[in-house]
Amino acid sequence: MNIKPYLPPLLCALLLQACGLASLATPETAPTNSAAPTQAASAQGTAPVTGAPTTAALPTLAPTATSVPPTLVPEPTATVWPPTFAIWSFQDIRALDSFVVTVNEKNTVNGTLTELTTTIGYIKEPFSAYFNNKYQGGVERTVVVDDWTYTQTGTGDWYISAGSSESLFSKAQIPTANTDRLVEAQFTEQTDYEGIPAYHFVLAPVDSVNGNTTIRLEGDFYLAIDGNYVLASHWKETSAQGDFTQEYEVTETLSSIGQVPEIALPDDMQAMAAAIELPAELGLPVPGDSAVRGLTRYKNGIGVDLYYFTNPKMTLDAFLEHYRNLPATNGWQVTHVGHVSLHQDDCEFIRECVMMRKADTQVVLHFDGTTLRVEFDWPGLFAPVN
Repeated sequence: MNIKPYLPPLLCALLLQACGLASLATPETAPTNSAAPTQAASAQGTAPVTGAPTTAALPTLAPTATSVPPTLVPEPTATVWPPTFAIWSFQDIRALDSFVVTVNEKNTVNGTLTELTTTIGYIKEPFSAYFNNKYQGGVERTVVVDDWTYTQTGTGDWYISAGSSESLFSKAQIPTANTDRLVEAQFTEQTDYEGIPAYHFVLAPVDSVNGNTTIRLEGDFYLAIDGNYVLASHWKETSAQGDFTQEYEVTETLSSIGQVPEIALPDDMQAMAAAIELPAELGLPVPGDSAVRGLTRYKNGIGVDLYYFTNPKMTLDAFLEHYRNLPATNGWQVTHVGHVSLHQDDCEFIRECVMMRKADTQVVLHFDGTTLRVEFDWPGLFAPVN
């Protein structure tokens, strides 16, 4: 085949194709700053940079209130939500600066109600507290101030001791706060109790039968979210057996958190503070570093005040010898070392004691090797056994 007639058109087509491809090629050049993303306008309206890169880049948005999605509160994990009753984790309310806790107990037997209300006030620093136990026959009151505990019973007896006692808070059952009967209570809601965020647990009525006795138990409590301490609890148990019925109900509430004013002895208990100072005021000579640590006075007793002193740290023989050789001191005179008649603490028959007098005041000192007791015998009941 003779191709010569086709060569001119073929060469022309190849030249045109080569020229067209050359015009489409992008020359290799070094990248410049124009390849950076276009800056967005500022809040003041500055004009954006107009130089565009060969390949257009997406502009960077300036942050605005709507450009960032709201932070979602994560769902609590299954281990903490919903809250569960973990009585072992409850915290001691005495970590609070101050509070008042009230425990009310009602016991109704065949329609007859017996009620007891206990109120406890507390201040952490400096430590002070009070305990009022109100029952149908009267009120027992305890006040702890200045490292002394003063108790006056409903019948007027006095008990004074140095320091304080955990028994002061026993009715409040810290930290469980009378929730031990509510171990099956279920979480129902997150709410406020007296303005404090709390979890509310409820024990729906639970019926049971024990022999021929039917029993129903129900109640609820509020647990502070911050601090994990009980704000309030309530439970009621109703039982019936034939003609016998009983309803026992306990309610405990926490109030005045951080708002308890100064705690002090009430006016009608000030005489107790004066009484504990009496041996020192009268200059009663006691051996060593022995000091008063308590007092008992019975309103309807024999008229003798019993003081307790710390251990003088000596043997009984050394104690007796100390007073045999003691000269008149601060107006006190040793009148007898030996057995004492009509003495209830074994001075009459078991061991020898000491009798002293200052004007019209007579005392008997009784030491058993551990505790020194001093009885202020106001009516003059005791006498030497010769």
